[in-house]
Amino acid sequence: MKTILYATDCTKNDASALKYAYRFSYIMKADLHVLHVYQFPPIHLSVIQPLDKLQLRMKEEKKDVVKKFCETHLKNEFREAPIKIHAVEDTSVEDAIIDTSKKLSPDLIILGMKDDHSHRGFFSSNIANELLDRINFPIMMIPNGLDYTSISTIIYATDFEQQDIIPIKKLIEIVRPFEALIEIIHIYHTDTTTAKERMEQFKIMLLEQVSYDDITFKTIASTKIKSGILSVIDNEKASMLAMLERKHEFRLDNPFRKDLVKEIKTTVDIPVLAFSKRNSKTKEALPV
Repeated sequence: MKTILYATDCTKNDASALKYAYRFSYIMKADLHVLHVYQFPPIHLSVIQPLDKLQLRMKEEKKDVVKKFCETHLKNEFREAPIKIHAVEDTSVEDAIIDTSKKLSPDLIILGMKDDHSHRGFFSSNIANELLDRINFPIMMIPNGLDYTSISTIIYATDFEQQDIIPIKKLIEIVRPFEALIEIIHIYHTDTTTAKERMEQFKIMLLEQVSYDDITFKTIASTKIKSGILSVIDNEKASMLAMLERKHEFRLDNPFRKDLVKEIKTTVDIPVLAFSKRNSKTKEALPV
């Protein structure tokens, strides 16, 4: 991993996400780019200065705001590794993140998971969902107020699709420096035999394509997909939940219907790492 893009609104509530992004990038030995999106205010007709000079001045002022935000909350850590600061004028946070991503080609995008009432909260306007529909980069969402801890166990919930292979490969690249355990799980309602057989098929298919020692495979019975995932996270004391966004899947047994993805993001108190299905070419699920 070489490049991480972290988007922030530079509010106090986003400080924990900044610390997480900084420490994560430090361990990954990746360049951290901090992006702040702002809007240029209406200009009164009596203003004498040219518009381009006013825009340039505001851009520099906003970059100073981002730098001060990083210095304030990272303190001495700010000097340990350089941060590249970007201040972008745009009426759309999504468009600014996408345009910056096209220039940087980040290996990972990090966003803070905000409360519904926060100022320009990323999730109150479904920016993460919008990004997953339009870009191929993995997105890590950090809950508000989360303290950084070393990643030890990652839960990846699968529906036995071949499209899960590419995200799991990327997940291995991300967590390899932590030597973390990856638990591949599938939540089912009934028919234990079928679930276990399909998990075994998926295990064989995956291990033929990836090389990572610490991977386990489990099938878990639960009356509801969401409660099953949350139970596994709690029991395993997971450090992160990873999932493949499945926009067009509407089967009742699919753990990643888009409404459920959105609901889980606002429920868990650990980072959520989401992969876009746009970047997966195969569409077949394993045979029943």
